[in-house]
Amino acid sequence: MTFEQLQHFLAIAKYKNYSIAAEESFVSQSSLSKQIKALEEELGFKLFDRTTRNIELTEGGEEFVMYSQRILQEYKEMLSRLRRYTDESKNTLRIAAIPVMNHYGLTDIIFHFQQQYPGVRVKVLEKDGSYVVQDLEKGDADLVFLRSHHIPEGEFLIYPLIDDELVLITGQDHRFSNRDEIDLKEAEDEEFLFLGANTGMHQTCIKACKKAGFIPKERCLDLRSSTIKNLVANGQGISLMMKASIEYMKDPRIHIVYLKEHPIVNLALATKEEMLSDVSRTFIEYVQDSFGHLTDGEEVM
Repeated sequence: MTFEQLQHFLAIAKYKNYSIAAEESFVSQSSLSKQIKALEEELGFKLFDRTTRNIELTEGGEEFVMYSQRILQEYKEMLSRLRRYTDESKNTLRIAAIPVMNHYGLTDIIFHFQQQYPGVRVKVLEKDGSYVVQDLEKGDADLVFLRSHHIPEGEFLIYPLIDDELVLITGQDHRFSNRDEIDLKEAEDEEFLFLGANTGMHQTCIKACKKAGFIPKERCLDLRSSTIKNLVANGQGISLMMKASIEYMKDPRIHIVYLKEHPIVNLALATKEEMLSDVSRTFIEYVQDSFGHLTDGEEVM
């Protein structure tokens, strides 16, 4: 039994389709079938019931999913924990971040950090919030930049960096464009344009609307904030965004309306205690110092 076989098995269990599973696993269907056949022979029972149209897990297959997931998770955690003993990890930082690096000057901070510490290699990948959380949980990143209230409960160290405010944005011809401040409840009949459901901002916006007493009429778009900003400017709806993000985009067609509730959201740097190394500690201190407040991380249980 190999880790590769377990990964292939879970891919088929997920998609119920050999073709899609093979594409996801970057192997041919024939190779995938051989791997599963070998796995079934070793286990002594069938993992899937196959018909001409459907692929379903057998009772044994259902139970094997649980063990496979657990084994692969333990394997990933082992690699993550032991990585700190390798020469590469001592001089490399893997950072995952929600796509707001430029909005808060993080790109410049990282650039200046590398100038000051030229021996450190920094790898940064921007992702939607749910994927950043996965990287944090699985140990696929040493550090993450994320809205602090989107970090799930667990044994994580959270380093608050900067507060930002949720605001309403409209086009210049909208009925709220002459307002400086509103109660969000006033917008319950409006059509909202939100980022995709796998983003932290979508969760933030929905939560704010529900707190104001209504469920928004939303168009959930798997687009970047700059595209939503353009749609709002063209009168296609209104949106909720972080003040720093909309100010960074500087569009005279957009009007910012403050909310009477003044929802405050914090951008934070987070990590796992076991991922802390001398390099990551140095980076954390450098980033905090760049934001003007050096504090200790809070352990979230």
